[in-house]
Amino acid sequence: MSTSTRSPSVTVVLPTHDRPRLLAEAIASVRAQTWENWDLIVVDDASDPPASIPDDPRCALIRNVRSRGGAEAKNAGAFQARGDVLAFLDDDDLYAPSYLQRAVAALAEDPELDVVFMGVSWFGERSEAGQRAYEQAMGALLSTLHPFSSPRGGVLAFEPAELFRGLLRTVPMAFQRPVVRRSSFERIGPYQADILLWDCDWAIRAALQARCALVTDGLYMQRASGQGFSSKSDRQREHLRSNALMKQRLLEGKLEAEGRAAVRDALVELWFGAAWSSSKGGDQARALEYLWNSARIRLELGQLRLLARILARAIGLVRG
Repeated sequence: MSTSTRSPSVTVVLPTHDRPRLLAEAIASVRAQTWENWDLIVVDDASDPPASIPDDPRCALIRNVRSRGGAEAKNAGAFQARGDVLAFLDDDDLYAPSYLQRAVAALAEDPELDVVFMGVSWFGERSEAGQRAYEQAMGALLSTLHPFSSPRGGVLAFEPAELFRGLLRTVPMAFQRPVVRRSSFERIGPYQADILLWDCDWAIRAALQARCALVTDGLYMQRASGQGFSSKSDRQREHLRSNALMKQRLLEGKLEAEGRAAVRDALVELWFGAAWSSSKGGDQARALEYLWNSARIRLELGQLRLLARILARAIGLVRG
């Protein structure tokens, strides 16, 4: 697609922290885009030594004196953006050359579309496991939806309420990779830095407030080499509580009755699943805590059955 004075401008926001080699690769993938009407804002989140950028008038640098985390770094870049469209890139990942072109084309095809989520492909020494888990998650989500394809193909659009319900249960990586009109980002709101799963939270809020589509091809290239900060330790418990927090905040906001019921259903399932897993793993005390969190939202027969099993395991009547 050739650019012109009337073509949409895209601001790419790229936060970074202490990854100079990977940052250089990420920037190179932006500069190699077939869509030429872009500018890049690198947000250096207190790297030591400070990050550097190429001598390119399209590239700008913001520095944080103290690290503020990925969510705040992306917000800082988004607030400084001047492009019609916002895109985001992590410093350890890459864009395929046609990434921006495909995203802009999808937005141009439907002027009422707010957000285009971008398909993911994995690379690196652990890419096979990452790709397999991603495809399973995408299959599970899409099997519950009824998307319709664009005339050009390769783009799936969603009915907002249906996508919202689906993302309440799982947010595959593609739905954490948005390209969004800047005006729509301002309406949906920034990333919530106090929520560990802030990228999942934003996707759910986008589905609630905006029209969304998916470019199915894996044009966002996700590195899987053990370098991710969030994968360096087991954060399963924090993820669970963050997942519950973002759903609880939805209940505290303005929701239609149908949306409120969907959030409550998702919370019941979340805590029940955690209780089951904890009990199976041998932690009956934590299983009881999670089961109570589920039951106080809505009492169900399955919870009573699990309670009996937890108590039996606690006194040694049941094994495994």
